Amino acid sequence: MDSIWLEAIAVAAFVALVAGILLWLRAADRKLAKLLTAAEAMERHTAEAKEQVCELLDPMTASMRNVQKQLEGVSRLSDATRRIGDSANQLSLTVSRLTAELNETVERHAAKSGDKLRHQITDAMDWAEVGYSVWQFWQTKRKENRTSACSGPDLGQDTTI
Repeated sequence: MDSIWLEAIAVAAFVALVAGILLWLRAADRKLAKLLTAAEAMERHTAEAKEQVCELLDPMTASMRNVQKQLEGVSRLSDATRRIGDSANQLSLTVSRLTAELNETVERHAAKSGDKLRHQITDAMDWAEVGYSVWQFWQTKRKENRTSACSGPDLGQDTTI
């Protein structure tokens, strides 16, 4: 009879063990279901975030392309400005050399020809300076007339009174 009780206790222990394992598996299944639900929610959220990032990247990429084009334009403009500056420097040097040569030539001719020719050359240089000043004045007035808001023949005030 002792062996029957031992068998009964063993069977009861085995049933309790199986019931405990079943309860544990059921709890694990619930936790796994919750984890799957959370994973699906995270997947949906990640997909939405990916779409939002992609929506932001397209305009940002276009903006970066525009910035790159503008920087290339600025680079070309800076190169052109540098070339213009170099050309202006060359022109200035050339004008300085021509002026120096002209002064030397005038001084040589003046030294050879004496006071009479020196006086005539001085007068000619004065007249040339006056002519150059008049020409600059005329160019300035011509530019002002072109940019005037009242540049048409029937616009502005009547000055023929």
